[in-house]
Amino acid sequence: MLIKLAGLYQADVSDILYGSSHAQRKLHTVRGIAAAVFGAVLLLLFSSSTLLLFMNTCLPAPADGFIPATDPSMEQIIRTRFALLDVRDALVGIAQTVSVVGCLILSVLLKDLKRLPSVPKCLYAALVYGVGAVACTIPFGAFDPIYRYADYVLALLCILPPALLLLLWRVVLGLLKNRLANAEETRPQK
Repeated sequence: MLIKLAGLYQADVSDILYGSSHAQRKLHTVRGIAAAVFGAVLLLLFSSSTLLLFMNTCLPAPADGFIPATDPSMEQIIRTRFALLDVRDALVGIAQTVSVVGCLILSVLLKDLKRLPSVPKCLYAALVYGVGAVACTIPFGAFDPIYRYADYVLALLCILPPALLLLLWRVVLGLLKNRLANAEETRPQK
């Protein structure tokens, strides 16, 4: 009877006997890691965009793009700009690394879940992440006197593909689990 109840509620016998706290803890862990990864990536994107806007607003390059070699005041500004660009590139690189590693960890954790998060919830999370990433980058291009949108969009191209692959992995896992469940249902029972 317990096996039939477990099948009816799509749970394990241990979930029926002891509650579903273990499965719920795994799901909460996946959600917490996803929130931490996506939050860290968005914070890094926001920081890199803010730094780039600050650099182009407060340390402007000459309007004509020509820098006299004998101007010592411009030499310091140029050095500072290059140093800030290095910091900005490092922030984008860290965001990309966090995105890739976080999505890999989440893909492994998703594989171990007995009940996957629903596809609509995953799509909603991906949409929120994408909109958040766009909000942390694109608006800065409107106020930047030197760089434009394309310079800010490049950061998005580094962090969004792993999230899209994770979403695709969730769909594939769902299809595989449904196929296995259908195969078990059609198998003759002893």
